[in-house]
Amino acid sequence: MMCLILAAVPSVLSAASSQDQGVALDSGSQQSTAPAVVEKSVSTAAVTNGVATAYWLELKAYPSTNTRALWLNVDNDWRYLSNPASNIETSVQNAFANPDNFQVKVWYSGQKIVGLVVMTK
Repeated sequence: MMCLILAAVPSVLSAASSQDQGVALDSGSQQSTAPAVVEKSVSTAAVTNGVATAYWLELKAYPSTNTRALWLNVDNDWRYLSNPASNIETSVQNAFANPDNFQVKVWYSGQKIVGLVVMTK
């Protein structure tokens, strides 16, 4: 039914540019704007998980313009977490200090860590 109405009165709709937030309706002296549909960008990279076998904690980033990071070796490659909180650093260090009791499970997309947990074995 909506298509029939639009086809019957094509002069009612004005073309919306990519800058517009909606479609303007021309009905003589009144003008209204339909709400815009906002699409969130969704990453198409797959998230994979694995258990970390080694870690490397940058205590001071070099060069100084770089972001400090926690690096974990997962699936035979190094993955990073930028600006880890001190509680994350401590938990990861404790897990590697007690490998018989704990392991670090990592979720990553490419080289970037998107989630991690320290868990008992």
